[in-house]
Amino acid sequence: MLKSLEDYVSEMEQRGDANAGREGRVDASQVAPQDLWAQLQQKENDLVLAAELGKALLEKNDELKKQQEQIVEEYSKKLEVVEETYYLVI
Repeated sequence: MLKSLEDYVSEMEQRGDANAGREGRVDASQVAPQDLWAQLQQKENDLVLAAELGKALLEKNDELKKQQEQIVEEYSKKLEVVEETYYLVI
């Protein structure tokens, strides 16, 4: 099931807050293998989430473009009617 754009943003912000507490980079030789595995899994999860967020943003962009085109068309028709009425009055 697709999440809303706001859900993706919220999840990314939460992950950013969780990662903010980490201190600099650590040499891989100083980290336990299970920690490296967990970090790799987290990076993969972050990558998937970023891809989903990108897709959601593209879909929202397409939706907004369609709305804009519809509004432009509606206002063009209204303007045409107003201009016709104006010339009939003159």
